[in-house]
Parts: sequence; C-alpha cells; structure tokens
Amino acid sequence: MNSKIISLVIVSVLSVSAFAKTPLLSVAPSTTASVYDVSYMGTEAGNVKVSIYNSSNVLVFTETINGVTSFKRPYNFSNLSQGEYTIVLEDKNGKQVQNVSYRMNTVNSFIHVSEVANAENKYILNVTNDGTESVYVKILNSDNEVLHEQHLKVTGTFGLVYNLSQVKPSSEVTFEITTSNGNVQRMTF
Repeated sequence: MNSKIISLVIVSVLSVSAFAKTPLLSVAPSTTASVYDVSYMGTEAGNVKVSIYNSSNVLVFTETINGVTSFKRPYNFSNLSQGEYTIVLEDKNGKQVQNVSYRMNTVNSFIHVSEVANAENKYILNVTNDGTESVYVKILNSDNEVLHEQHLKVTGTFGLVYNLSQVKPSSEVTFEITTSNGNVQRMTF
C-alpha cells in the first residue's frame, strides 16, 4: 500500500514540475473597447513572439518581445474586421494558441420617446449617441398592428416628432425602437 502512495506522490510531483515549465498564456477583453490584454508568464527570461491571425489564417500582426520572463500587453483590434482571430505565442518551450471572437465595439446611445406637451397625439423621439447608429422605429396600435415603421441613421443628436392624429385618442400607442447592436426598447402611451 505504501508503494502505491509513493508512486502517486512521484507522479504528482512530476506532473507539477512538468506543468511549471509550461509558460502560461491568458487573453482577456480589456476595459477599453476593442482591446484584448495578452498576459504571458514564463519560467525564465527569453524571447517571445506574438502573432495574430485572422479566420483565413492570414497574419495580421506580429512582434517579438525580447528578454522577458512575463508581460501583459494590450492589443487593439479596432482597425480589424469583426470575426474570429487566433493569438499565437512562441517561446523556446514551444507554441501556445488562444482564439478570440472580436466584435466591434458598439455605439453608446440614449433613446427616449415622450408625448409632446400640449399637443394631442404627438410624440417626440430623441436619440443621442457617441457615433453613428442605425435605428429602426416601429409604432404599433393596441392590437399590435404596425402604424408606421422606418429606418434612421443617426449621428450625434437627433429628434423627430410623430403626428399620430389619425389614431383613435383612446387607443394605446407603442414605440418599439431597435438599434443596430440589437438593443430593443418598448414604450407604451
């Protein structure tokens, strides 16, 4: 029985020492949009080559970092198309690969619909964003029938008044606003 325990301890020590020689690679989205932080922790100083490939296996970026044991570096994907990328780190111990699914950063938008004061059946749509946003507006009645729909491309600040005087005053009106990044807002009056 003691030989089994000793064998288990030897195998465990060998596994830990083999793992300790393998450099650690970590890729995580940064707090900054479109940036991924690549962290590397090796066992001894050396040169590390970082390569980034697109989904067609075309090299889009490469650099060699000399004489390091570890590093953490940001890599900015903002000039690349959205899609799948492979980050490859090579050092004297071999190669490590990590895949990244890059999606372009989204535009921050504020969208608000309200009734126009002192005007019956008039509503104002306000959109404010920090870029350009595609906005799809759908107006529905209480039976969920589409009264109006339109696509808008909004850059910066935008306002539009909708005159729904053809709709019965007693019926509900719902604005359904969908942005290009998939956010949906519904407001019922």
